[in-house]
Amino acid sequence: MIVTFGGQEFILHHSGALYWPSEKILVVSDLHLEKGSHFALRGFFLPPYDSSHTLSLLTNVMRETGCARLMLLGDSFHDDKAYARLGAKEKRVFDSLCSYNPIWIRGNHDKDFVPQGFLATVAHIESGITFRHEASSDTDFEISGHYHPKAQITPRLSRPCFVTDGTRMIMPAFGAYTGGLFIDSAPILSVLSGGRQVYALGKERVYAVG
Repeated sequence: MIVTFGGQEFILHHSGALYWPSEKILVVSDLHLEKGSHFALRGFFLPPYDSSHTLSLLTNVMRETGCARLMLLGDSFHDDKAYARLGAKEKRVFDSLCSYNPIWIRGNHDKDFVPQGFLATVAHIESGITFRHEASSDTDFEISGHYHPKAQITPRLSRPCFVTDGTRMIMPAFGAYTGGLFIDSAPILSVLSGGRQVYALGKERVYAVG
């Protein structure tokens, strides 16, 4: 789905990624790599395939869009020691992302960890749009993540979503083991003003739902 935000055209991808065609930038948020191993260290065992799945999905979307640059909007790892827990194959895939001139936005989970070869910043501004991990209110147009927004579609169905009020856009979490926060929750409402547009992720496309 193509949307206009901040005077720029973006493609909302059903994976939860955001593609900026004119700049050939792919933006993803909240991969939370190695969340499964993080919980395993604490005695809560989950299938240990989240990083493999997430990185495979990411590389597929990168190939599909033909992006030249990659921007990661924070919480790419579930904790600041998670990179060391990647399997050998997953580490090779992750390290290969350096060839896409990556921009590493710092998150609250991965803290001060920055992978070698990544340009780290708290906020990145391009064409008048600010990209950061957690939404703020001090810029005109802003794209962020952090809240893992999801929309209630039917009483039994909820889906991750993009949500925007026209000046702020909050992206869904991209990672395999990420939960969500409903868009009518207080934290999300506190950073969005007035009317909002919601774009829910489907299996093969994105749907405008209100």
